Amino acid sequence: MTPKEILFSYWNYPSFKTPQEEIISSVLNGKDTLAILPTGGGKSLCYQIPSIIFEGLTLVISPLIALMKDQVQNLQSKGISTAYITSELDLNTIGKILDDCQNNKIKLLYVSPERLQSRLFIERLKQIKISLLAVDEAHCVSEWGHDFRPAYHRISRLKTILPKVPILALTATATEKIQHEIIQKLELENPAVFNSSLKRENLSYNVFLSSDKKKDLIYYLKKYPGPSIIFVRNRKLTYEISNFLSQNGFDTDYFHAKLTKDEKEQKQQDWTLSNTRIMVSTNAFGMGIDKPNVRTVFHIDLPQGIEAYYQEVGRAGRDEQEASGIYLYNPDDRIQAENIFKANLPSQQDFVKISNCLFSQLQLAEGELTEMNYQLDIPKFVEKFGLNLKMVLQFLEFLNTKEIIQQKNYSQNSTLQILVSPHTINLNENKIFDYLQRHYPGIYTYNKEISESKMAFDLHMSISDIRNSLHDYHKNGTINYSDRFLARFRFLVPRDSTAFKNKLWKDFESIQVNNWKRLQAMAYYAEQNTICRERLLFGYFNQKSDENCGKCDICQAKTHSKNFNSNDLIDYLKEGSKTQAEILSKFINSPKDKIVEELQYLIDEMRVQPIGFDSYKLIE
Repeated sequence: MTPKEILFSYWNYPSFKTPQEEIISSVLNGKDTLAILPTGGGKSLCYQIPSIIFEGLTLVISPLIALMKDQVQNLQSKGISTAYITSELDLNTIGKILDDCQNNKIKLLYVSPERLQSRLFIERLKQIKISLLAVDEAHCVSEWGHDFRPAYHRISRLKTILPKVPILALTATATEKIQHEIIQKLELENPAVFNSSLKRENLSYNVFLSSDKKKDLIYYLKKYPGPSIIFVRNRKLTYEISNFLSQNGFDTDYFHAKLTKDEKEQKQQDWTLSNTRIMVSTNAFGMGIDKPNVRTVFHIDLPQGIEAYYQEVGRAGRDEQEASGIYLYNPDDRIQAENIFKANLPSQQDFVKISNCLFSQLQLAEGELTEMNYQLDIPKFVEKFGLNLKMVLQFLEFLNTKEIIQQKNYSQNSTLQILVSPHTINLNENKIFDYLQRHYPGIYTYNKEISESKMAFDLHMSISDIRNSLHDYHKNGTINYSDRFLARFRFLVPRDSTAFKNKLWKDFESIQVNNWKRLQAMAYYAEQNTICRERLLFGYFNQKSDENCGKCDICQAKTHSKNFNSNDLIDYLKEGSKTQAEILSKFINSPKDKIVEELQYLIDEMRVQPIGFDSYKLIE
């Protein structure tokens, strides 16, 4: 079958989006290819369709477990043999999947970039006929990108065992600088580059000034019915905003990275099946989840950069129906974002101090390199040397990024399995085991993600007491406990104190300067009120446009004023006094700023009188 016949037969689409067909043709001709397509632009089809045509396996590198699972389930439902390998699978299952790949029983295999660190996996790849290597979210290879993953640097090493296999690199967000870095770091040879327009006709970008974000959320959620995502800065706000909206009659849930695996899967399933209308989340939610009918994506805090903002807003309207991105902006947002950025940023003195403390703790001499795997109890390390926890975490992440260390099995959450029979434990006397058994079904059979902080809160204990108890049980063989605060790593280069004072510090500083510039670009995007949002957004990615979008808040402010006037307000207030919420609800299809402007005009003209804090009546 031809690619177009496959498209219709398996996906029931009559035609390709531009430039999907050209990308697929490039891949089928064996060329290395870089494809930059907008969110919702159909990137996955560019390797899924060739996988059906190729004789061998298509290996897909993806950082998103949710995407792997969702796409594998979707492809299997179409009769396409597909599998994924994640750390959740046991060795026997992984071995069976690789056997099936070797025997040509699987067309697509999804793995994370970290899987490439496994020597066993690399050895098995040598025995498999591979026709295509697809690298999803390819911007993750860039140290200057907003979502850098050090393991992406290992992808190019596959070329030594797969020398003639074409590489397809895909991303939705890449400036010219990052495009060049993708080509360089993945070692693409004379690649065909497809840089599609970022424009999505059905999606509008809006920034609305807000002095009361909770109240404005209620207004806009009523104005724009349908599934919505609300992105917030931290975990605490996910609970707070979700509870507030629930109390006001909305069907909401919350999501963040520290939820257990079971909790995440349940919330994602409820969201996908539309059992939940509104998800309040940190940026941990949404990537790779197939939810085409999201109508609105809200931000109530300043995003870290335009790349992240564009990707997050892009989760709306994938069904090609009208959708909106709405940032409820307040000038304090920039101040808060800058303060948070600076508060957790180590100075050169801090940077060198942390490195010296680390080597002192590990008793590693100057110039020494061992094969030893180290364990570092981060909270105890921080307390012992009087350090800042977030600075230490940033420091370790940087060392991993620069391949100074190689971290082992890092997880957002601790995991635990009880290894003894429940009959050997007196639950009446041991409240920790009683809690584990009640809150984590299956914990006697499987490793389950747990939350020490929630356990400590519920049991009225300190987190350190919980951790100490669990470590004691681990040592005596009662449980298998993997503590997320226990960093496991080995050094890849000898200790070099001069490098930490000079080159490594300069590298760290350059990355932070770039992050600061990214934050400032996002702040400018939000604060300016003259340039079309879409034009400004696309200009950041070096896509110039001479036309305004006509849909964003700035374009609408220039054209929408004729649709509403003060006479409409006067007619409504003749019914009696009204609150501002009632007025906004009545005229919900008109721009909020225009309504407020007309209301203030009537107050200035002494035709409307404010009553109390938030009500108005007509002056007869």
